[in-house]
Amino acid sequence: MKKLHSLRAYLLERIPDLKRNPDRLLTFIEDGSIEFHRGAHLSHQYRVPVRVVLTDHAGELDTVIIPLLQWLSRYQPDLVPEETVSFQAELLDNQRWDLAIDVTLTERVVALVDCDAGTIHVDHRQPEFEIDPCAAGNWQLYIRDVDDSEEYDLVAEWEQ
Repeated sequence: MKKLHSLRAYLLERIPDLKRNPDRLLTFIEDGSIEFHRGAHLSHQYRVPVRVVLTDHAGELDTVIIPLLQWLSRYQPDLVPEETVSFQAELLDNQRWDLAIDVTLTERVVALVDCDAGTIHVDHRQPEFEIDPCAAGNWQLYIRDVDDSEEYDLVAEWEQ
């Protein structure tokens, strides 16, 4: 599942807590399925409910969700907004928590059969959709608490 590898790498690079300790990011595929139409080819589509788990996370929820939404906007823009992401959290103490995020990914696989040559050529399609109206190469995420003054705190930064 190439999309899951891509999502994992994206999050590891952009979430400060995970960049320091990548072993705290766990990924699972839950009850995946394959859409296949019988014919002269073997092309198909994976439909994969994915669970992304961050253990012992000490950062803001937005440091996880903003990069996740950015990746989904680029590689999975056809998701239904109300059903795109769900999550569960377990508060471990006042500073740390475990977070489980569920999202369904799809991955199209084009498998062309050449009966004469006895070959099958497979391409995993991961189209990229332009997501940002601006061309910023570096991003910084600032968060302001409702109770604080008008100052924002820098909580994460990454390159696009």
